[in-house]
Amino acid sequence: MEKLTISRGKNALLLKYDGEVTLDVTPQLKRVLEAELTENEVDTVVLDLSGVGFMDSSGIGFLVFVNTRMRSAGKACYLCRLSPKVRKTLGLVQLLSYFQVIENEGDVAALLS
Repeated sequence: MEKLTISRGKNALLLKYDGEVTLDVTPQLKRVLEAELTENEVDTVVLDLSGVGFMDSSGIGFLVFVNTRMRSAGKACYLCRLSPKVRKTLGLVQLLSYFQVIENEGDVAALLS
């Protein structure tokens, strides 16, 4: 996926996607994430949403899937650098408080080190 950037830290994974998170891309995002979680020891997933200009219901479902999968395994999932449109969308569906959102860049760096 050309719009997906993956960074790895000590037991942490940062996924950054630039573009629209819709039904067209969510199955592929899910496959990539599952492969990363299977191949690497990952305790924390951080989803950087700064480059996401639009997210439909399947995109929201993807975020819920990642969060649920990580939490059910006793691991962590964070959203960071929410674009204004993503923040608004998650607020409208009352899911913003469901996620752990990192606002501080230093906190993101700390998770990946």
